[in-house]
Amino acid sequence: MRTLQDIFTKEYLMQLEKLSVSLRQRLGVDGYSGARKSHAKGSSLEFSDFREYIVGDDLRRVDWNSFGRFGKLYVKLFMEEKQAEINIFLDCSSSMEKEEKFLQAKAFAASLAYISLCSGDRVNLFLWNDAISLEKRGSTQKNSFFELLTLLDKAECGGGSNLLRAGLYSGRLGRGIAFVISDFFMETSLDEALRVLQGKKQQICLVQVLSAAEEQPREGQAVRLVDAETGETCDLELTSSVLAAYDKALKEHRGALGELCFRSGASFYSMNEGTSLFTALREVLR
Repeated sequence: MRTLQDIFTKEYLMQLEKLSVSLRQRLGVDGYSGARKSHAKGSSLEFSDFREYIVGDDLRRVDWNSFGRFGKLYVKLFMEEKQAEINIFLDCSSSMEKEEKFLQAKAFAASLAYISLCSGDRVNLFLWNDAISLEKRGSTQKNSFFELLTLLDKAECGGGSNLLRAGLYSGRLGRGIAFVISDFFMETSLDEALRVLQGKKQQICLVQVLSAAEEQPREGQAVRLVDAETGETCDLELTSSVLAAYDKALKEHRGALGELCFRSGASFYSMNEGTSLFTALREVLR
């Protein structure tokens, strides 16, 4: 069986270094020094604005050209640089454990972590099912990536999926992006979960990962479907009409997720275990 170590080759890591996470919102005055542009005024080299001199201001920031033109002292303001927080929520519920679906989801989470660390951002990783089962906060250095990779490689599936509880139990989050990676086969309301994360100043991206069999079952099989999280069963013969109904239901499910994201200002991307990771990442980060 393949592991994350097999995927994260030197060549793949070099590919990832070409990507970066785009943040729509400006960062506030709180947070840690980093490479993101903030509303706060600080000491970076990027000019922001002028304001009138106040006694106690650093005289090195006085713009003497303005004094010569207007007879008044003005100081230059520069854009402060802050870290964004990249919060990665990975669904580890029982329904994720199908073929290479969970490996794809873990690899996507690890890829986001590596890209973020290369950009100087702060990475928080949350593994969740009925609630948060494991978390690793505050990774900021590129050399901490392999610790995250090992943690993800050891992650296992089990239990139900409750994103609302995971969001509530995630504690205080700095302003940034929450990537939620899941199949989104869950009973609980996603609307409330998104509101909780947005209340924590998160720009949200939902990434759906399915197995090949979930996306396109084969015709002609007699199967017993088992809900991995509730244990409920259903016997079916996969006729063309059954598959057509399934395809319609799956499209409606994806459409509902897309509509929810559109209404709430979040983004949505869907893939399966066979999708090229680099292609998926480029689409999501674009």
